[in-house]
Amino acid sequence: MTIFDPGRDRAADEFPINGKLIKFDDAIIRVREALNAVRLTPASEHQAVMIENGRTSHLTTDAKIVLADHPHGQLRAILSDEASAFTVNEIGQIWPKDQIETDEFNLIWPAPEGQDWVLERKDEPDVVLRPGSTIAFGPKGVEHIVSRKRHGADKLLVTVMTLSGVFPAEGGLRVKSDETISSVLEKAARKLDLADTSGWIVSVAGNDINVSLTFAQAGLTGTVELDWMPREGGGGNA
Repeated sequence: MTIFDPGRDRAADEFPINGKLIKFDDAIIRVREALNAVRLTPASEHQAVMIENGRTSHLTTDAKIVLADHPHGQLRAILSDEASAFTVNEIGQIWPKDQIETDEFNLIWPAPEGQDWVLERKDEPDVVLRPGSTIAFGPKGVEHIVSRKRHGADKLLVTVMTLSGVFPAEGGLRVKSDETISSVLEKAARKLDLADTSGWIVSVAGNDINVSLTFAQAGLTGTVELDWMPREGGGGNA
């Protein structure tokens, strides 16, 4: 993990860069100096953001940082051509790359109590963030992340596992219990560009599932992983 724990103590002449506390001789430093201190060279080929109190801001390599003005701040820098913009609960944010690990995201923006972080994409269903995944930004990625009340008993978090990838890549699809399993598979096929799934079977924990049923009819609740694969020895091409 590359984010510095904001609860840890640090001296007035120390500043965290990519999770490491670096001691500086001067009270005012330039971003270039900070990146050189952790061997992120050439500094000009890296994108850097200041993270402080749930806010992020983009910094050029020549920008100055007055250490005393940022007692809770830290730098996150990545070798990248361009920073990515998005929102968290309608607050504009910036990240030095076109993707971020969900574990790192949750360290910067802990979800409010009793709520989940949900990815919102135009014309696509909500996806609930889950640990160990990645959020992609950019033209076809996520633009808005919002907190929503944790789903009740009538909702499931569904992930589809295929040989061509995982849908959704960032977490679990929020699905109503009366939705058919086949409707989720259709979404997965479109997202993963699966051209021919004829003869494929769906299983949960090794048990075959009738995809024409709703999740409730199939007895599926909570967090569900659908394994969607060609039947052994059968057809179906991605």
